[in-house]
Amino acid sequence: MQFHIPPQRCFEDSLQGLDNLDLFFASVSLAVAAIPEGLPALITITLAIGIKKMADRNAIIRTMPAVESLGSATVICSDKTGTLTKNEMTVRKIYTDEGLFSVTGLGYEPEGDFELNGKKIDPFDHRALLGTLKAGALCNDAYLREEGGIDGDPTEGALLVSAAKADKFYISRIDEIPFESEKRFMATLHQDDAGNSWVYVKGSPEIISKLSSMQFNGKDFSRMEPEKILLVAEDMASEGLRVIATAYRKLERGKTELEDADIDKLIFLGLQGMIDPPREEVKQSIFKCNNAGIRVIMITGDHIKTAHTIARQLGIRTEGALSGSDIETMTDEELIKALRSVSVFARTSPEDKSRIVGLLKQEGEVVAVTGDGVNDAPALENADIGVAMGRSGTEVAKEAADMVLADDNFSSIVNAVEEGRDVYNKIQKVILWTLPTNAAEGLAILAAVLLGFAAPPLLPLHILWINTVTALGLGVPMTVEPMEKRLLNRPPRPQKEPLLLPIIKRRIITVALLVVTATFLLYIFNINNGMDISTSQTIALNTIVFFEIFYLFNCKSIYENVFGQMFSNRYMLLGISIVIGLQMFITYNPTMNMIMRTSPIRLIDWVVIIIIASSIFFLIELEKFINKIRDKKQINK
Repeated sequence: MQFHIPPQRCFEDSLQGLDNLDLFFASVSLAVAAIPEGLPALITITLAIGIKKMADRNAIIRTMPAVESLGSATVICSDKTGTLTKNEMTVRKIYTDEGLFSVTGLGYEPEGDFELNGKKIDPFDHRALLGTLKAGALCNDAYLREEGGIDGDPTEGALLVSAAKADKFYISRIDEIPFESEKRFMATLHQDDAGNSWVYVKGSPEIISKLSSMQFNGKDFSRMEPEKILLVAEDMASEGLRVIATAYRKLERGKTELEDADIDKLIFLGLQGMIDPPREEVKQSIFKCNNAGIRVIMITGDHIKTAHTIARQLGIRTEGALSGSDIETMTDEELIKALRSVSVFARTSPEDKSRIVGLLKQEGEVVAVTGDGVNDAPALENADIGVAMGRSGTEVAKEAADMVLADDNFSSIVNAVEEGRDVYNKIQKVILWTLPTNAAEGLAILAAVLLGFAAPPLLPLHILWINTVTALGLGVPMTVEPMEKRLLNRPPRPQKEPLLLPIIKRRIITVALLVVTATFLLYIFNINNGMDISTSQTIALNTIVFFEIFYLFNCKSIYENVFGQMFSNRYMLLGISIVIGLQMFITYNPTMNMIMRTSPIRLIDWVVIIIIASSIFFLIELEKFINKIRDKKQINK
């Protein structure tokens, strides 16, 4: 059968053959078809579902743009304590001038013994050890619960527990100098029953050793040897222990206010080394990051050797480590060069952290940063994605962040990145499915106008029906499509990469042209074979809908063949069943025939519709297969 256009509707006088009413309806049809009115709603639903999934995986999104940014994150700058580690501190070693003691027991139960050279000892026989325990207990803001566990900072809790294994220490506190990351020490002023005033100080070994002029060996005092103390601290740190130094000083009687001048000429007591084991799941998460092209950088206030040891245990890729003092002496150019290979930064200040984040962004990285304190707020605000701790984080940190971790766990960041990639991927799929079908509807109307058809293949009401029914029945199930496998095996999406990738643009054009050509030719074929306009339009309507159904399966993956996952989304199968049922309803129900201007069609018409519409599925899957073969050849070259 040879197709032909009725002579009164030839291309040369196409518009002349249409009256004003025909042109009006054609214009309305074209406007309705050209605007993908369901797309904004589908994108919003996709984002909402993605945010809920992130919340279910302990990542609470505070700002919508963070969802998109997560999918393109290239660097995660993470704290160590509590994020990469369990934040369950246990003192394992104590050093004083009397020797190196071991402490038994785990967790926050005050049960355990002290050993020296492998033998159990009584701490009351070692006054320097007892003084170290006492200083750790008094210069402390944590509390031991009667029912077990602690309230407060885990590091301070560990010091309380180690002290409680020996005795209960208590002297009334009068004043304090709280811990600040810039000073790296805390001091408390106490007064005993005799009216004597004492200051107890705890902090980093480097700071406490500088502030100390003498050290106590259990019997008398000797000149301070900071080099020896720092060497022991480094040995402890190399074992992955977090090291806290303690010291004290007797002040004049009756003193009630602590001043900076009082934190000088201290008497050094000892070091307490506590273990904070890495989270078991974090090592696997860092492995995922490495595969995903996401670099993990540790920024911590701990000793450089402690940080480096934990980094090695977790699999963080780094060429050495830098301390805050190293960073202060480096120019921006030198630090940028170091950032290309060094991924561990220790003894850092909030200014160092913010500077590192700024330089990484300057180099084009998309940076996620974790923080929990007030001083972390600048870095959180400066980052592309600020991540605050939900349990240990301050309200200031949470307000400055884009995302809050309910469990303070690094793995939740990686989960959120995966969800962010999935959300972006789903948005692309929704666009990939929506735009070609809308374009095909518009092109069908446009072709009918240009060819002078007074009765186009689709009426405005048909187009509204298609857009409404398919958006709800087919588009919404796409938003709950299961996450594709190996999302974290792909490199991060470039921040400036367009939403409409070249492959998406090509597929939109290809699918739109294929759908409109097949539908329009089928419509002309039916008209030329004597079929009435209503029935021909009904066939065209169903053809478009079935094209959308078959093409929906293609959109389950942009790059991968979908033969093995066609039935993975039960909501999609339910939506397809509902859409098919509705199409049968408007095709065969007499009332709907009157409302929708449709007519019943024959079984053979359905066979033709399915054969023609299913071609889109096989052609697109063939294209994916050819593209994969081509990509493999390019990689092999």
